[in-house]
Amino acid sequence: MNRRDRRAAAKQGNAEAICADAAALKQQGKLAGAVRRYQEALEIAPRSAIVHNNLANLLTELGRPHEAIAHLRQALAADPSAALVHNNLANALARQGDTAGAIGHYRQALALAPDFAEALLALGTTLATLGAFDEAITHLSRAVALRPFDIQGQVHLGLALVERGDVAGALGCAEIAARLADRPGVPHRLLGLLLARCGAVAPARICFEAALRQDPEDRDGVALLLASLGDGPLPARASDRQIESLYAGQAARWDAGSAGPLGYRGARLTADALARLAPGPERLDVVDLGCGTGLVGTLVRPLARRLDGVDLSDAMLAQARAKGVYDALHRAEMVDFLAARPAAYDAVTAAAVLVHVGDLAPALAAAASALRDGGVLAATLFPDERDPDGFALGPLDGLGQSGCFVHGRGHLVRSAAAAGFSVEFLDDAVHEHQAGRDRVAVVVGLRRGARAG
Repeated sequence: MNRRDRRAAAKQGNAEAICADAAALKQQGKLAGAVRRYQEALEIAPRSAIVHNNLANLLTELGRPHEAIAHLRQALAADPSAALVHNNLANALARQGDTAGAIGHYRQALALAPDFAEALLALGTTLATLGAFDEAITHLSRAVALRPFDIQGQVHLGLALVERGDVAGALGCAEIAARLADRPGVPHRLLGLLLARCGAVAPARICFEAALRQDPEDRDGVALLLASLGDGPLPARASDRQIESLYAGQAARWDAGSAGPLGYRGARLTADALARLAPGPERLDVVDLGCGTGLVGTLVRPLARRLDGVDLSDAMLAQARAKGVYDALHRAEMVDFLAARPAAYDAVTAAAVLVHVGDLAPALAAAASALRDGGVLAATLFPDERDPDGFALGPLDGLGQSGCFVHGRGHLVRSAAAAGFSVEFLDDAVHEHQAGRDRVAVVVGLRRGARAG
């Protein structure tokens, strides 16, 4: 070995020693120190796919996704044949809302390693969210064949089968998964959803009760799901904890989900409704309920003299703050916020926000109290076609498990009138494209009447 080769070997040895030290620091929970050691290793071995990949995993754990993705791309530049890195990059892109990019890298991982069970499961699950159930079932079936005792694979395959209408096949997956339920890491809530959609109410209830014992704060809205099975009264609304948890997990990819013809359209529908309700030149004082990342705010800003945003998710509010379109942002529950500000606004916007409450009367009364004479409310709701005069938890096909209610038009009209609103319009429109189907919403336009006396 010549001098140059000995020097390279020494550097490689040093890099490996530093990586071992970084791994030990991570094991001890000293994550910042581990990051620094991996960065030192990259100074010695800047094209090490392993170091880039391990650092990316750590950055993901620290909530630094953009840096993680950059390192995963550098890992692939160093070793394009690394199936594990393709899979890790796909996972990172999926978390950021880049579904197309994620699918591409899952496919590359499987081209390199056809029996990569984790990639098969992830690709199948992702395709199912897009409504590509036949291809999803192909990949999920392969994942289950490779790992028949993987409860996650059985549950996701079952959910894809029930979406395609194969209830018997889905129930078979559910029964296998239920037999594995004594293992650690059981997704009780997801298994309960599968059982409920197969009509197995009693076993579904057992799963939901187990999920609630594991999470007594109920960040996943299991109490709502139990109530939908007839186990206790239906809660008045999704809990603050559920809403906070739900949208914290979606904040990073929410804007990406609104892009393209098949994306989320609730913000655009609400902004257009406000423009119809207030077409004049006078600018308005507007409060945007459930402002999220600021999609509605960006669209209605030209109509607003003052624009306030309200949300329960710190992660969503951080994204909205970065857009710089609001005059003020508030972390608050919407009814309490509105009730504390009588006659403060000319307009209330609520894109896919009132969907998280059952009885609309309290929320509409609070909105009316916060509006001036002639003030308007623009919102979107999901219709209840079964009971035009009532409301219920949404079906377990994407709505109910997200804490969403459906509302009959009669209930809406009656609640609006009781709060002092007149109905300007109730229009049906495609709100989003979810799991291969158009999700239709009611676009609501209300106007507050003059105050008595």
